[in-house]
This record gives sequence, structure tokens and C-alpha cells, in this order.
Amino acid sequence: MDRIRVLIADDHALLRQGLCRILELEGDIEVVAQAADGDEAVALTKEIRPDVVLMDINMPGLNGLEATQMIKDAAPDTRILVLTIHSDDEYVFQVLQAGASGYVLKDVDPANLAEAIRTVNKGHAYLRSPLLEKVLEEFGRLSQAQTETAAAVEWQSNGRSSSVLPSPARSRDDEGRSLLDRLTFREREILECIVGGQSNKEIAATLMISEKTVKNHVSNILRKLELADRTQAAIYALRRGVTGRRLDT
Repeated sequence: MDRIRVLIADDHALLRQGLCRILELEGDIEVVAQAADGDEAVALTKEIRPDVVLMDINMPGLNGLEATQMIKDAAPDTRILVLTIHSDDEYVFQVLQAGASGYVLKDVDPANLAEAIRTVNKGHAYLRSPLLEKVLEEFGRLSQAQTETAAAVEWQSNGRSSSVLPSPARSRDDEGRSLLDRLTFREREILECIVGGQSNKEIAATLMISEKTVKNHVSNILRKLELADRTQAAIYALRRGVTGRRLDT
């Protein structure tokens, strides 16, 4: 089996060495290069094309956010997994917008770090639950702002002879809603629970069905929406106005 080729980008040499030792214990992961700053990370990525880049955010010169954007432009097949101390600010949303596939904290245990690398290498998103909640809240805020803006435009144009043409973004939303129409009533319920941050076990308890049934429905939802994982499904749904169902509802 081919090993996952990883580049570590961090300005602290001791941390890079520690990560190397941890990942050397994983038979399917190989550290192929190290970078001390964003510029070096971009240059090495262009040269050796690693599968995954472990990217710090705060580095001298080109920071991790800027390096992520440049790497995704130059090597779109390389996955970026952000590894940082930040968990309580805007970084979560920013790095995902920049093109990162995942976000883990530097206190992550070795097993979860290896799992994160494997997950993003497969093309899936990886977020710990508290971080996912932040992302969903941010997309919910943006969705509300977009709704208010659309309402204002409609009010301003009311009664005028000119019409407002739909934007490309609006057309994509319409297409997304047509995909949501493929879902059954039960699948829609489960999608609302996913948006609400519930696990399969919690969804099973909320809807009084088996966990196996939930797993089958989740698979059908991802297939119908043409998505790879639950994180993408939650973000996709929030962008299109699906309200999350919490445990207490």
C-alpha cells in the first residue's frame, strides 16, 4: 500500500521533529519534507507534490493562511491540514475558505492526528466537534445576512419597471435546493439533526430509530446531495436555509 506523503510546515524545529517521530510510528504515513515558513512550504509543495501538508498558521514571512491559498492554486490535489493553537477566533472559518481540508489543534493526540491525515488524504473534511460548531455558526450567520440582503433588494425594487436578474450564486442555490428536494421526509429530518451537530447515536435517540438505520439514511443523503461527508452536508444545508435540529427539540 502506498504511504501518505506528508510535508510539515512549522517555524518551530522542535515541534517539527516531534511530529516526525510521532508519524514515523504510523506504517502508512511518511514525512517527506519539512518547511520552516510559508514560502518554503509553497516551494517544497510545488517541487515534491506531497499528499498532505500539515500547516501552522503563525509563521514568519508568508503565513499559513496565505501559504494555503498559494498551495491550492499551484497544487490543487495536495490536501492542507491546519495544525495550530487557535481555537477561539476567526481562524477556523478563514482557513477553510482558503482551501484547507481540515483543522486540528496542537494538543491533538497522536491517534487523532493520524486519523485526520488519513481523512483529508481521502478527500474528506476533518474537524473536531467544537470546531465544526464554529463553522456551522458562521455559515448560519452568513446565510442570515444573505437572506436579509435579498429581502432588502426585493423591497427596493418593488414597484419599479426594472427587474433584478438572479446572480450566479443564486442560481447555484436554486440548484442546491433541487438536490434537497430529492430527500425523503425522514432524510430531511436527519439532515436537520446533522446541521444541529448531533451524532448518529444522538439522532437515533431523537428520532427513536436504530443507529444502523441512521447510518443508512446518512449514506443516502450524501449520495443524493453528491457530497463526501457529514461536514460538507451540514455546510451545504446551512447555506440553503436548512435549520438545525438540537437535542432538546
